Amino acid sequence: MSTPGTVVGHSINGQRKFVAKGFRSALDESEPLEMQVDTGFDLASLTKIVATTASIMELVAENHMNIDDRVATYLPLWGSSEKNEITVRHLLTHRSGLAEWRPLYISAAEADQAHELIATTPLSYGIDQERHYSDLGFITLGRVITAITQVSLLESFQKLSFDNAAFNSTQFSVPKDISNVAATSRGDRFEKNMIQSQTPYSVVEKAEDFKNWRTNILSGEVNDGNAFHLFKGTSSHAGLFSNAEDLLLFGESFLENPQLSGFIADTSDTDFHCGFRSWVDTCGTCTTRFYGHTGFTGVVLAFSPQHSSVITVLSNRLHTDGELLTTESIFLPYLKDFHAQLHA
Repeated sequence: MSTPGTVVGHSINGQRKFVAKGFRSALDESEPLEMQVDTGFDLASLTKIVATTASIMELVAENHMNIDDRVATYLPLWGSSEKNEITVRHLLTHRSGLAEWRPLYISAAEADQAHELIATTPLSYGIDQERHYSDLGFITLGRVITAITQVSLLESFQKLSFDNAAFNSTQFSVPKDISNVAATSRGDRFEKNMIQSQTPYSVVEKAEDFKNWRTNILSGEVNDGNAFHLFKGTSSHAGLFSNAEDLLLFGESFLENPQLSGFIADTSDTDFHCGFRSWVDTCGTCTTRFYGHTGFTGVVLAFSPQHSSVITVLSNRLHTDGELLTTESIFLPYLKDFHAQLHA
């Protein structure tokens, strides 16, 4: 197994380097299209940190909210059920008890109905009992953000997270350059299979109840079903497109953010923090924790406050009709090599 193509970028004390290899699109192409260092990628769940977590950090800095506030403070519907005690921190750390995922686009006709479903469906787990990575939690965080800002989610993110002219290749729904984008899967085949197989999550929705399954190669279309079919490409859990250069800039901005230490503090879950996850690598006598996030499409952003460094590994691992490589198996060798470079 191999991934069709990758772009790897890293920044050490502000000095950046990029390498591209393989193909950005190959399935159904008469000639495969080469990957380029400025190729755009569907960020999938990397949206969670560069848009949502970053925006919450800014709202905290401006004293508009606290991460220990109850979600019901901002979303009154959450105050009339067992969800009354769930806090923003619970959502950020994936310890809210919400289900991991469900294809809301099958059960909900529009965004407000989807948020009502999340608010009124019984919890799948006990609050703060254990971590269950939840897209539904981050979708809810978007609604918290708009309740505070009183503007649309897109406007909120543009003001709180992307308010920097240097982010010239980052936007929701479609890539800035549709002619240079990494293709992902053949339609919605992964999500459709998840529903039909009830793996890895059991959901109440049925695949046959949805009539808009995509079958084309997704190139410049948001891969995530909820983000694409329900939220029209703009969501707090997925939907962003960007490239390696912008992602290094995002990583550098996290390193400079005075709120960072509170968001990457240790929790009861070793490798998960408030909005971020982390990886530990050892090089010689140096053990370093890198913070960041992954995206289902095969993308990763990680940064080290210890070394003032950032790495992004972007792949189009879904662009295959065969078996998938895991994002971790693609990323971790690059992380180890990068850590070694920091000590060279």
